[in-house]
Amino acid sequence: MKLKLLDNKYVILIHILFWSGYLSLSVFVFSGGVVLEHALVFSLVQIIPQMIIAYLNMEYLIPKFFMKKKYFLYVISVVGCFVGLHLFYEFIFPFIIDIYITPGMEGRRWMNENRPGKGPPFRNPMRRFRLIAFTQTLAIYFLSTAFKTSQIALKREKEASDLKSENLNSELKFLRSQINPHFLFNALNNIYSLSIVKSDKTPEIILKLSDMLRYIIYDCNAERVPLEKEINYINNYIDLQRLKDDDITNIDIDVQGVDPKTSIAPMIFIPFIENSFKHSKIEDLEHGWIKIKILNDTTQLTFEISNSLSKSDFTKDKIGGVGIENVKRRLELLYPKKHKLNIYKADSTFSVELKLML
Repeated sequence: MKLKLLDNKYVILIHILFWSGYLSLSVFVFSGGVVLEHALVFSLVQIIPQMIIAYLNMEYLIPKFFMKKKYFLYVISVVGCFVGLHLFYEFIFPFIIDIYITPGMEGRRWMNENRPGKGPPFRNPMRRFRLIAFTQTLAIYFLSTAFKTSQIALKREKEASDLKSENLNSELKFLRSQINPHFLFNALNNIYSLSIVKSDKTPEIILKLSDMLRYIIYDCNAERVPLEKEINYINNYIDLQRLKDDDITNIDIDVQGVDPKTSIAPMIFIPFIENSFKHSKIEDLEHGWIKIKILNDTTQLTFEISNSLSKSDFTKDKIGGVGIENVKRRLELLYPKKHKLNIYKADSTFSVELKLML
């Protein structure tokens, strides 16, 4: 189970509950031989230096020395804290108790009765009490160290995760911005040619281009888009490509079972389609062809595309190129272990099969 970094308010609550419980337990133990008021004094005088050591360790020693690998300074500082604690229980603790509890009261009697050995009744350090207090302080020290180091580790893990997420988002935006760098110019050139001859198709083509630009600029900013919008973009793209020749009919697109609830990463299919138009020589009405199939079911989305190849492509450009590498990287980022991409190349055919697990 992956631990999560606690909010500050929960950390403060944990501290309050811990010290309240610890104080209550200490009062309960001391109240066995003294009145409640004196037991509270004993407990507070015992716990306050332990709190000082705990928070000095968490807020200063660990961040300044331990986490910066200054282990020698850290050890010296911790030893100094425990030496100070020993001196406190040796001299200051009896002095405070002696001021508060006057001779003859049951608090002093309880302290003397629980003091091992012989010697001056109150000024002689109580070995059992010091041993118990030292052991408790040691336990609190280790607890504070474990708590603080775990919080720092979780904070660093969160910062690293946030940074990784930010870098992935930046990379995705960069990869997305590389899609269709030349498409707009080609489309505008085709529309310009239509306008020169005053073609009746010009308004319709301008509307299609407007719809595509709206999709690229606005819809593609989302992590996922409805499959229907992606297919609509593909249809508009094909229609614009057909402007090259009115006789182009050798493009076959088959879409089956589109579920309105299905959403995908935007522009994930377009690089494959661009690649097909680039290398298929679709203007060659006798030999050029493109076939596209999109199959959507409840658990999987299948995209298949194949196209003809001319021999000149092998000397002109690498089949696939930057666009295919781009989409491979996007698939790794957006569908980790949830996609299967198979690319096949023969002498006269290039085909792609992409399966996305929904």
